Amino acid sequence: MLLQTNSYIVPKDKRTEHARLIIRFKQTLARLGCDHFEAYEQVGANWSPTEATGRFVQIMRFRDRKHQQQVQAAERSDPGAQALIKEFCELINFPYQQQQGLFAVGFYSSILPSSVPRIPPPPPQPPSFHQHPPAEGTPSDNGPVETPPAPVVEEEPPPLPPSYGEQPQQRTQGPEDVADEVVVRGEAELAAPDASDANGEFNIDEFIEEASPKKPQPDPSGRAM
Repeated sequence: MLLQTNSYIVPKDKRTEHARLIIRFKQTLARLGCDHFEAYEQVGANWSPTEATGRFVQIMRFRDRKHQQQVQAAERSDPGAQALIKEFCELINFPYQQQQGLFAVGFYSSILPSSVPRIPPPPPQPPSFHQHPPAEGTPSDNGPVETPPAPVVEEEPPPLPPSYGEQPQQRTQGPEDVADEVVVRGEAELAAPDASDANGEFNIDEFIEEASPKKPQPDPSGRAM
């Protein structure tokens, strides 16, 4: 890194015009390839603005001596730059300041090694919908991916539908079924009430008459049996 400084005096009545020239200087040098240009005004002791000496300094920064020579050659061959330099020399009375030692040019070389700027690592990218997940068993950055076994679910076989060609089996009635049927039928008959007992009345004469043996009836024709 190389710095060039131009130090000079500006009269108080020409500071406004000097400020305009400085702006044009910066635009012209940037067009010719100068990396950096700035200008400062010297102040008094303890940063006192009332004790200004009227001295200014221009600072131009170049990559190296070769770069400074390239910009200087372009400045000499550019008509606009030459016209601006001529106007500046007339403003500060350059021959007088050079004769009196008021105009000073200095070159400074950087004493710090040029360091490569550290580039931070890029942030992690979010997962994309177009990215496919790794296949089962594919090793990743943290090692092989183990796929947990799937749970085994036992399913009951579905019931078979009835076939249209098969007839339902009929059970043969055995002796036990006949006996059960008789018992059930007898219980049903005992439980069924008689029509005469509908009102809860019992005629004992009818019961005796039905229980006693019947007497033989005389033959109306007179013949003995």
